[in-house]
Amino acid sequence: MNQIKSLADELRETIKKDDGAKKGNPSKTTLVKKNNHSRQERKPADASLESLFENILAFDLTGKEKLLIRLDDRTIFLLKQLKIAKAIDMNKLIAYSLKDFLDRHTELIQYIKENIKTIEL
Repeated sequence: MNQIKSLADELRETIKKDDGAKKGNPSKTTLVKKNNHSRQERKPADASLESLFENILAFDLTGKEKLLIRLDDRTIFLLKQLKIAKAIDMNKLIAYSLKDFLDRHTELIQYIKENIKTIEL
């Protein structure tokens, strides 16, 4: 039992030393080895990515209409991870992305307007 406690104490000390070394140089991504397990530290987020996250979080989701959409498993998994990592709601991200898409492709809106004029009711 003492051997287990001393091993745990040794691990704590190693972790403390590694954490102190990380604080000294946080901008680099390094591979840290601990007890034959390796893990990669997280890279600091890009400034443009942080700006995107701020824009998404600031987006006002005011619509009242609900739509049923189909997404593949990989996209759902990614959206759930983003919800955990940055507290960005799936609906807000989808609405923001669609609005951004339509803002960037105004020719699509013009196409729809032109084709509606030719439809006979």
